[in-house]
Amino acid sequence: MPPGFDLIIMIVAMIALFYFMIIRPQRKRMQQHQEMQQQLVPGARVLLTSGMFGTVVHVGERQLIVELAPGAEVTVLKGNVARTANPDEEEFEFDDAPADVLSTEPVITDEEFQAMYGSDEQADTEPSHDVTDPNRNEDPK
Repeated sequence: MPPGFDLIIMIVAMIALFYFMIIRPQRKRMQQHQEMQQQLVPGARVLLTSGMFGTVVHVGERQLIVELAPGAEVTVLKGNVARTANPDEEEFEFDDAPADVLSTEPVITDEEFQAMYGSDEQADTEPSHDVTDPNRNEDPK
């Protein structure tokens, strides 16, 4: 054997190991993810990469419109779909009924707010704290 042949065999073995342990499985996962994206149809429940569940409403070439809750739709890139959702993962079901609103009255009126915190004009003209920088370099004497 020529000198250095063992080193060449070790390098080739490391490259092969790297390929079979990292690159090949990653390609397989990418291919499965692309196939899943191709099979998305309106009505499919999906889990987005942000962790939100949604229902596919419309499928475009690169984007999807996903309904997160009744009336709340977002447009996302197909790549932001982590996977299709399993029915046993979901804890809640939505119906089309409007949500119960406890009250439409403000919790605090503008007058009460101004009495507690002062007016906007006062906040704009008078600082509530010392605005000088304690770390400011002054001329040494």
